[in-house]
Amino acid sequence: MRYATTAAVLSLLVLAGCQTSEDDQAHANAVLDAKLNGYSGSTIAEFTAQTGMLPADAYPVSGGRVFVFRTAPVYMTLPATQVTPAITRPAQCQLLVQAQPTGAGGTADSWRIVGTQRSGACNNLQN
Repeated sequence: MRYATTAAVLSLLVLAGCQTSEDDQAHANAVLDAKLNGYSGSTIAEFTAQTGMLPADAYPVSGGRVFVFRTAPVYMTLPATQVTPAITRPAQCQLLVQAQPTGAGGTADSWRIVGTQRSGACNNLQN
């Protein structure tokens, strides 16, 4: 009986320390969202200097412009099994940065960031 109780307690301690991949991803998303929200109020020039990313595209919206940033593709491979071939697919992060003009001129320091949206494989933005 004593060994069964000890085993049960050890099992509960092990289970209490477990963390699922969903928990890990939720934490990574929260950290990344906080980091991206921290750029609000910065200029596009400051964002570029801090991240090393350059906009791939931009388009006008009412009240400003959206700058499109994309990361290099990340290739994920599922290994082959006895019945399926190996499958490789690229994934890429797309970051949309909404900005408002701070004055005349079309330079990167004349656009202030007011929001961000992201899609795709953005975990590698953790720099």
